[in-house]
Amino acid sequence: MNIDNKVLGVGLGGLLVGGGAVAAYHAATSQPSAPVTAAATAAQPTTAPPAMQPAAADSASDAVHGQAANDAAANYAAITDVRKVTAKNTRYATVLDVNPVNDKIAQNTPRQECKDVVVTEKAPTRDPHNIAGSAIGAVVGGLVGHQVGGGKGRDLATVAGAVGGGYAGNRIENRRHENATVQRTDRQCSTVNDTSYKNKLIGYDVTYRNPDGSVGKQRMSKRPGSRIAVGAGTDTVGYDVTYRYEGKDKVVRLDQKPATDRFPVVDGRVVTRL
Repeated sequence: MNIDNKVLGVGLGGLLVGGGAVAAYHAATSQPSAPVTAAATAAQPTTAPPAMQPAAADSASDAVHGQAANDAAANYAAITDVRKVTAKNTRYATVLDVNPVNDKIAQNTPRQECKDVVVTEKAPTRDPHNIAGSAIGAVVGGLVGHQVGGGKGRDLATVAGAVGGGYAGNRIENRRHENATVQRTDRQCSTVNDTSYKNKLIGYDVTYRNPDGSVGKQRMSKRPGSRIAVGAGTDTVGYDVTYRYEGKDKVVRLDQKPATDRFPVVDGRVVTRL
């Protein structure tokens, strides 16, 4: 096949141009960029870089962020004061054990007790003045005196014997009356006490556990329930929290001390229960 020399020459020229272009591309990508010359810099426009001038979009973004910061500051109420609230309350202990306490009480029951007693006493007399003894003594004494002497002496002896005999008879009769006794049975009664003993409930020994865990014991006059009062103490019943919102101070009572220094605000309302 015959090929025109002109066509062949054009093809070879194009191949050389294409290879040179490829070689120039690789050389450009593999070598560092050429420094910018002063002429090239002068050829650029003299306007400031875009970063130096605030764009309209940037201004709008800043306005949005500023409004968000103001809203965030307005969505909290600052806590300005916290005061503990206390009250005195009765302390109670838990009852662990109850033991009744009994005591023996003596009780006296009076009653009458009677018995027969033999009583010896002086015998009664019908001649309390001993007239019979005196008369008999006087007669005997007179008879004895009459036997003495004679004449007027006998008469005097008779009289003296009668007087002496009467006195002696009176004494003898008196002794006889004093020694004369009789016995009789007498019913005598007296009051005696029968003593008996019985158990009487005098209280309860109560064992209990105090609020601090210690164990105590005391005697009580009445049986207690499941707990007993052991005094009074001061307890914390809450906290009065003062917060400021929209320039005004308000106070709220909380059961627990707040753990933060501000309350959040949701939909215009301060949320105090966290």
